[in-house]
Amino acid sequence: MERLQGRKKAKQISVDQILVKAVSRQKIRKSRARILVVDDEPRVAQTIRDLLMFAGFEVKTAHNGKQAIDLLESVDHFDLVITDMKMPEMDGMELLKLAQEFKKTLPVVVLTGCGTVDNGIHALEAGAYDYVLKPFNTQKLLLVVWQALRKSPAGVWAA
Repeated sequence: MERLQGRKKAKQISVDQILVKAVSRQKIRKSRARILVVDDEPRVAQTIRDLLMFAGFEVKTAHNGKQAIDLLESVDHFDLVITDMKMPEMDGMELLKLAQEFKKTLPVVVLTGCGTVDNGIHALEAGAYDYVLKPFNTQKLLLVVWQALRKSPAGVWAA
């Protein structure tokens, strides 16, 4: 049993290592897709921003829904929005609705905490592309981002 556990640990590699290998093998073409990350927790927003920037995306952050709407209205375009579900002033569901009114084809990924799958399903029913549970797995988040961008009408990302 200890051997198997040791093998599993030995095979675990970081997201950075996976991205570096994939990019060097040309499986991933870096994209200039623009992503808006919205979270009222600055550490979470910064972590997601850093991860996505390392993956080659252009990223802006907002710490509430009102800032996000201002950015959506002022910037030429965003290809994806990642938003927290629970935020003060304007929650992620309201932001999802307003973002879709602003640009119907804009994919929105909702982050939901406390393992609340029901909230994630509610977000999907409201038009979100997908949801990711917090605390999130960085590989899962990157996979969802790439899938959302690949399937978006803009077609800004290709494998």
